[in-house]
Amino acid sequence: MLCGVAAAILTSIPFVSIGCFLWMLGAGAMCVNLYRRQVPGTVITPAMGMRIGALSGVVGFVVHAIVTTAAFVGRRGSGEFQQAMQDQMKKQMASAPDPKTQEMMQRMVDWMSTAQGAATMIILALIFMGVIFLLFTAAGGAMGASMTRGHRQLR
Repeated sequence: MLCGVAAAILTSIPFVSIGCFLWMLGAGAMCVNLYRRQVPGTVITPAMGMRIGALSGVVGFVVHAIVTTAAFVGRRGSGEFQQAMQDQMKKQMASAPDPKTQEMMQRMVDWMSTAQGAATMIILALIFMGVIFLLFTAAGGAMGASMTRGHRQLR
């Protein structure tokens, strides 16, 4: 749990979140290492490491989802989120030479400024992040198990 929470916190910090994939891989690998210390003498296969890492990813995603949802609700009330989204879409529309593309993007901006559109966007983003958390922490767990497969824990 601790590794997943650490990955979620590091992924939520604005500048530090640049390395979010590394934090997730590291959380999976570290989780396997901590498990190996808790249960000495256990041989951890890469498949077992994937499961341990994925469990860490689930915990990390839940924490990340709570933080992201709270931040979204806070920004949504202030209008900051909506304004940033509209500014970004206007930049994209200005670079699109086709008037039909601009019209379609304008409809998308209008839809996203509704409560239903904003909720749909945040749900899609959370689903995407959930899959990313699971995949990368599971991969980190498998890597952690395979890198230390032949080593015995000395105590």
